[in-house]
Amino acid sequence: MEQIINKHERIALQFSGGKDSLALLNLMEPYWDRLTVYWTNPGDPFPETVALMEQIRAIVPHFVVIEGDVHGSIQNFGLPSDLVPADSTPIGLAARRGGTRIQDRYSCCMRSLMLPMHERMKADGVTLVIRGQKNSDVLRAPIKSGTVEDGIEYLFPLEDWDDARVMAYLAEKGIPVPRFYDYMNANPDCMHCSAYWEEGRGKYLREFYPESYQDYLDRLGAISDATAAPIANFNVEIG
Repeated sequence: MEQIINKHERIALQFSGGKDSLALLNLMEPYWDRLTVYWTNPGDPFPETVALMEQIRAIVPHFVVIEGDVHGSIQNFGLPSDLVPADSTPIGLAARRGGTRIQDRYSCCMRSLMLPMHERMKADGVTLVIRGQKNSDVLRAPIKSGTVEDGIEYLFPLEDWDDARVMAYLAEKGIPVPRFYDYMNANPDCMHCSAYWEEGRGKYLREFYPESYQDYLDRLGAISDATAAPIANFNVEIG
């Protein structure tokens, strides 16, 4: 790892605040003075995430916040959802002359989180990106540690770890995991995200943020209304 780091002058550690990035940040402490910690604020973070970022800002030498725009993404492309009916796509909306605009969840994340991060990497002249990606992750970039794309090399020190090893490492180091993990199986980027239904966001919002929970339900209701007819048609089709 040190051999790779020594090849680069502009190094970014991409930090989300989740368990993997917390373990990664601690693991990379000997190199803190040589790297910059970047966090993309999508525009709708949980207060817990903001508080954690302030803690991290206070202990690392170099910390940068990248401003995403999830609200603009939703306004222009629709609510993020795990199901996108044809009538809610741009062509479907034009043909139907109205309806609920819906986008798939990955496109929303790309617009609100990933592209702003990548564009900032390029603007800052970063040539090495360090990220807490693991081979065991269900959702991960289709690249390996050592990959070079668009002039940027990627280093994944946790690549061969699994969730159990990450949690054991954090416990060993006395690093508390965010409260999210008592209710959800992931660290949420956006408080009111209407996608990623498998994460368990509703239970967490209902317990700690009832007003936000109602807004979340309203968004899911709009998606439910938009998907009801195609799901009904699908059920008839499969008999």
